[in-house]
This record gives sequence, structure tokens and C-alpha cells, in this order.
Amino acid sequence: MTTTRRFQFSLNISPDEYLAYYRGTAKYIQTTTASGETIKFPASSLKKYLTHNGIHGHFEIEICENNKLLNINKINVKSDKNGIWL
Repeated sequence: MTTTRRFQFSLNISPDEYLAYYRGTAKYIQTTTASGETIKFPASSLKKYLTHNGIHGHFEIEICENNKLLNINKINVKSDKNGIWL
């Protein structure tokens, strides 16, 4: 049985910032999860969430025990007035 781990995080990437990923000059996105851990994953995994405004929102990534990316999904997260996740 394969053990998987899930991490939640927020992204606010402008169209200009994502252009570096699109052109291939930057291949990975590094961010901090809601639990404070740093994760790094291929920028190409977010292409389906790219709009003319860039990539914005809350996401959940699932990785297997050898740190291979299995899935990434946009999620709905409730937060308080200060932006703290509930």
C-alpha cells in the first residue's frame, strides 16, 4: 500500500510571473503550506488553473511516499477576516 501525503497552500501568481514558468526559465514553484512546510513542484502542474489574471486561490497537492506528485486540485477554504484558514 502506498502512503500519500496532502498539503494545502495558497497561491497568488500574476500573469507576468507565470510567464517565466511558461517560457521555461523557471520550472518549479516553491511555496509554504498552511502547516508551515516548504514544498516545491513542477509549474506545469498548474496550467489548467491559469487564467488571464494569473493563478490565484487555495490548492491541495497529493504526493506519494517518494515525493512524486500524484494530484493537485483547487479547493474552497473558509478564512476569517484576517485571512487565517478555518
